[in-house]
Amino acid sequence: MSRKLVVNLLVYADLVKEGAKQAELLSHVASAQAQAAEVRREWILNLPEELPALAQGAKENGLELFYSIPVPLFAAGRLEEELLQTVYAEARQMGATRIKFAVGNFAAAAAEELQKLAVLAKKNEDVLLTVEGDQSEANGRLEVLLGLLEACRDCGAPVYATYDVGNFVWVGQEPLHNAVKLAPFVRYIHLKDVVMTSAGPQVRELDAGSIDWRGALELLPQDVPVALEFPCEAPVDERVAAMLKKVKNLS
Repeated sequence: MSRKLVVNLLVYADLVKEGAKQAELLSHVASAQAQAAEVRREWILNLPEELPALAQGAKENGLELFYSIPVPLFAAGRLEEELLQTVYAEARQMGATRIKFAVGNFAAAAAEELQKLAVLAKKNEDVLLTVEGDQSEANGRLEVLLGLLEACRDCGAPVYATYDVGNFVWVGQEPLHNAVKLAPFVRYIHLKDVVMTSAGPQVRELDAGSIDWRGALELLPQDVPVALEFPCEAPVDERVAAMLKKVKNLS
């Protein structure tokens, strides 16, 4: 089965540092033969101006948009309800079909907080909500992700997982073991490689580190989108196209 190929706009970090807006990067994504781009909320400096530009850019380049929000869904046991509602509205304005949060402090959440999440997720079910483990002990461990995902499953809330093949290294966990555990919940996959250095783990391009990302893909659902998510060195367009081809050839 052919996987939908996605480029998280993090790959163009150097261009963003030089002043490029994310809407300007969508033509690069299309040229690399990806089907979707993942927009990063923290890089949007002017929401009223950039959201419509992203919607137009996606239409012009024939791309689906995903939306990454690098903040926790729960804080001190409480659902970030107002933020979630805001993000759903922003996603619709740019035409994004998915949104992604970190988990946050869910363990202390009362049942009513989970019920609030279930109501919002069901009301907005046309925009898929996923959660991801980041590179912190608080938000990155398998137990944290599974705690929320299993609770959502049990109460019927349509909340799923973004599996990041590299992030578990930062919390000392084995990516392939976690792939097996998370597979029933996974609706999106982030690919990167990781190398261990004297300063700790460092993100690298595919096949420039020690992660068995191909093995992870074999353990995960074959019909979910797969994204490149790491800063890419020049020549960026050539390298992105080549790495997408590696992924596509596994399909």
